Amino acid sequence: MKRLAYLDALRGIAALMVVFTHLYLPIVGHVWVFDALIDPGKLGVLWFFMISGVVIPYSLKPGPDGAQRFLVSRFMRLYPAYWLSLLVFVLMLKLSGELLPSLAQVVANLTMIQAALGFDDVIGLYWTLFIELVFYGLCLALFIGGKLYDQTFRARCSLVFLLVALAMGIVRALTDRKLPVALPLALSLMFFGSVWRQWLLAEHSRQLTRNLTMLLIAFAVLLPPTLVMAYSKDMGTGETWGRYCFTYAVAITSFLLLTRSVRLDHPALVWLGAVSYSLYLLHPTMGMLAQWLLEPTGAPALVVAVFATVLTLGAAHLCFHYIEHPFIQLGKRLNNRKAGTQPLSI
Repeated sequence: MKRLAYLDALRGIAALMVVFTHLYLPIVGHVWVFDALIDPGKLGVLWFFMISGVVIPYSLKPGPDGAQRFLVSRFMRLYPAYWLSLLVFVLMLKLSGELLPSLAQVVANLTMIQAALGFDDVIGLYWTLFIELVFYGLCLALFIGGKLYDQTFRARCSLVFLLVALAMGIVRALTDRKLPVALPLALSLMFFGSVWRQWLLAEHSRQLTRNLTMLLIAFAVLLPPTLVMAYSKDMGTGETWGRYCFTYAVAITSFLLLTRSVRLDHPALVWLGAVSYSLYLLHPTMGMLAQWLLEPTGAPALVVAVFATVLTLGAAHLCFHYIEHPFIQLGKRLNNRKAGTQPLSI
């Protein structure tokens, strides 16, 4: 699939929103627009999910080795940088004298499916990567079953996961059990993104138009009660249904606009998109490192946050250049060697 610069730019902005939430919002303190109206970090994550929906299903290419090529490329894309982020975070905890996770928790986190194994994430943001893996698995299953390229079937998948989220939200409200409503909601948005991609590529068939209209109406009708049911009670993470309703509405609307009508492709944003995975993974560690280095100097919190941002950008660039890109190229070489073609050079 040809890379789309505006999607990379959107990834870069999404990563900055997450960084802003973690490094700067604690400094800003209680501001109504962030406390009650919009969650910028959640907005960025929702964009990430929809971008994955646009990209991932179409990285599974028809052919006898399509599934294997997908697994190799996704493994090389995700795991090396992820393992590095886990290692440097644990080392930073040790250096700063913070409580270390257990060995069992660290080993479970190496799999990226620690949530399914009953272990907590070592870094809180890892929860999104588990959802990505679930989506990859579903796409692979649909590919093997011959349904991945059926946009009507994918639209129905989006609707089904939205209904599952509503059901889980109702159970959560009635029982006070912290069910993972975010999982089916994210999967619904991802499958929506996969359908929306065909509209982006100028395929405006009557069936596609019906499916997109159906999904947008379903989001408008079903998302509010789902979020009200699921997040009326704060279960320890500051979740509020009003802020989530507005954030989801802004995320979907802005995603449609920024991928269809207002396509941003400034080179700086495209570069941010290229390093966005490393940026996302490494900014918590860089935040701790900045705090550890500057705390003895009594530097203001804003200075620490800016320094952490600079460290994050530098670390993300290095991680992409020396870890992400070489392993992505290695994945291509392995896949091409398997197919009997000339390997790409790193």
